[in-house]
Amino acid sequence: MKRSLYREYRPQTFSELVGQDHVARTLRNAVETDAVAHAYIFAGPRGTGKTSTARILAKALNCIGPDGTNTAPTATPCGVCRHCEAIAGGVSLDVVEMDAASNRSIDDVRDLRDKIAFAPVDGRFKVYIVDEVHMLTREAFNALLKTLEEPPPDVVFVLATTEAHKIPETIVSRCQRFDFHRPQVTDIVRLLAGIVERENERSEDERGGPRVDIQDEALHIIARHSQGGFRDAIGTLDKLVTYAEGTITAEDVLEALGVTSSDLLFEISDIVVERRTAEALQFVQRLANEGTDYSQFIRDLLRHLRQLFLLQHLEEAASDEATLRTLGQTVELDGELFREQLQRAGQVSPREVVFFIEQLGEAQREIRDGLDPRLQLELALVKVTRPELDHSQAALEERLRRLEAAAAGAGPAPAAPWPGPAGTPPADTPVPVAAAAATPPRSRPAQPAPADAPAIPAAGPQAPAGDDTAEPERPAATDAPAAPAAPEPAPSAETAAPPAEPAQELTVERVKRAWELILQRVQAARVPLYGFLRDGRPTTLDGEVLVVSLPSEFAARNAAQGDNAGVLADAVEGVLGRRLTPRFDVVAGAATPASAQQTTTAVESQPAAALPDFTDQIRAAQAKLDAELLPDEP
Repeated sequence: MKRSLYREYRPQTFSELVGQDHVARTLRNAVETDAVAHAYIFAGPRGTGKTSTARILAKALNCIGPDGTNTAPTATPCGVCRHCEAIAGGVSLDVVEMDAASNRSIDDVRDLRDKIAFAPVDGRFKVYIVDEVHMLTREAFNALLKTLEEPPPDVVFVLATTEAHKIPETIVSRCQRFDFHRPQVTDIVRLLAGIVERENERSEDERGGPRVDIQDEALHIIARHSQGGFRDAIGTLDKLVTYAEGTITAEDVLEALGVTSSDLLFEISDIVVERRTAEALQFVQRLANEGTDYSQFIRDLLRHLRQLFLLQHLEEAASDEATLRTLGQTVELDGELFREQLQRAGQVSPREVVFFIEQLGEAQREIRDGLDPRLQLELALVKVTRPELDHSQAALEERLRRLEAAAAGAGPAPAAPWPGPAGTPPADTPVPVAAAAATPPRSRPAQPAPADAPAIPAAGPQAPAGDDTAEPERPAATDAPAAPAAPEPAPSAETAAPPAEPAQELTVERVKRAWELILQRVQAARVPLYGFLRDGRPTTLDGEVLVVSLPSEFAARNAAQGDNAGVLADAVEGVLGRRLTPRFDVVAGAATPASAQQTTTAVESQPAAALPDFTDQIRAAQAKLDAELLPDEP
C-alpha cells in the first residue's frame, strides 16, 4: 500500500525545515557546540513540523555516518546509517514517542520514569518525544518534575504541544522553549511544488500512477486553505492526485475541498451592497441546490470580507498599487484577485463591511450552538440588506438617521452612501437621466450667466435658482436639441455659455437631499462645526450663496467664525461638485439678543408658541416602527 505523501516527504535534516529557520539554526548550533539541553518544549500550531524536528534532533544525536565511523553528534545526519533509518522508520529502541492524550495518567509517567534509568540500547542518547504534553493530568506533571529537572546525562526530552499555555510554569521553567510559526502561503506553495517535482522524478511504478500535473493557481488555493499547516496542505495534494483526471485545476481543488469560488463571493457581496434582499435569499437556495456546506460558505465569505476590510484600511497608508501589494503581503492578502478586490473595496463603505462581518460572526456562533445553519445565514443576509428589521443599536441609528432626514423635508436618506470622491456611485451603477443632467463635472465649476445672455429657444420655462419650489430638473435628452437651434452663425464665447447652464443647474432641493452626506464630510473635517450645523437646514440658494438656517443665534454666530464657511463650502463641493458660499441665518421665530425682552414676555403668555410641533413626525415614526408612546415618569 502506498504511503501518504506527508509521511513520505517529512523533512529529514535541519536544512529541509521550511518556515522554522530560528529553530533549525539554534538546534544546529547546539549540536555542533555540544550544548544540547536536557529538555525542550516545541510549541506551535498543528502541522508546522514539531514532531519532525524532534526526530531530526534524535538523528543528529545518534548518527554514526555512512561508514559507521562518526563518534560524536553531528548537525547533518547522513540518513543512511542504521540509527537514522531506524528513527525515520519509527522502529528505533532509543527514540520513544509517547502520546500524552492517551497516556496521561500518573501511572504512565511512573512507568516512563522507571525506564529512564536504563542506558540507551544502541545509540548515544535516549530521546523521549511526548506529543500533546498539555493533556497530562496535574498529578502526572508533578510526577515528571524531578525527572525532568535532573534526567540521566544520556536522556533528552522533547515535549510537543499545540497549547503551551496549559503547561504548568514549573515544567516550562525546566525546559528550553521553541515556538513554531505558521508558514507563509508562499512557503507552502514552494513546498508543494517541490513535492510534485520529486514525485515526477520517480518511476511510474514507484509513484503508483501517472505524472502529477497541477496548475499554480490550484497550489495557491491549497496553501490558503491549509491554515498554515504543512500536513494539511500535503494531505490535500495527496487527495487531489487521486481525485483529478489529468491536470489538477483550480476548479478541482474548490470542488474537492468544498470551498466557495471567488465568483460566488463577489456575487453575494454585490447583492448585499445593493441591498437586494430577495436575490440574497435566492442565492441561499442556489447554495442548497448545489449541496454547499453553509458553515464552510460563511468561513469563505468571512475570509473574502477580511480581504476587502484590510484593503480599505491599508490603502490609506499606500501611495501606489505596488506599495499596497507589498503591505498586503504582510497581512496575507490574496495576490491573485488583488485588482478585483481593490475595485470592490472602493465601492462599499467600511462601516458596511464591518457590520457584515459582525453579522456573519454572530451566525457562526449560533450555528456552533446547534441552530439551523441555513436559517442563520438567511437571517444574517436579511439583517445586512434590511437593517430596519434588526433591533441592534447600529441598526437603530441607521433607522433614526433616515427618519430625521425625512422629517426635515429632505426625503428618504440614501440606503448606503458610496465612499467615492464625490459621494457618487461607482461607474457601473445606473444613474437616472435627470440626476445625470443635474450633476456637474468636477473640472468645470459653475459660473453665473451674463445678464445680457439671449434666451434659448424651446428651452422651456426655468425656475429661479433660489426658489424653494423650483420644478424638478428635466431630462438631459429634452434640452439637448436646443443647442444647435441657435440662429447666430458664429456665437461668441459669452453667448455660448448659456446652453451649458442646464447641465450645471443646482437647486436648493438637491442640496437638501444631499445635506446628510454634506454633514458627514463636515463631521470628518471639523467636529465642532458639525455640532452647530447638525440641527440646521439649507433653506435658500441665491445664485452662488447657500443660506443655512440654524435654530439659534449662538449656533449661527459660531458657525460663521473663522474658516468654518470654507469647510462647509469644501464639503458641498465634494458632494455636489459645485462650490457655494455659505451664509448662516437664524430660523424665523428663534430668540435673538435684540428680542430677548419680548421673548421673555411671550413665553409667559404663550409657552408653546416658540416650540416646534413634531406630532406628525412622531406619528409617522410610530406607524413605521410599530412603536408605542410611553407615559412620562412621575
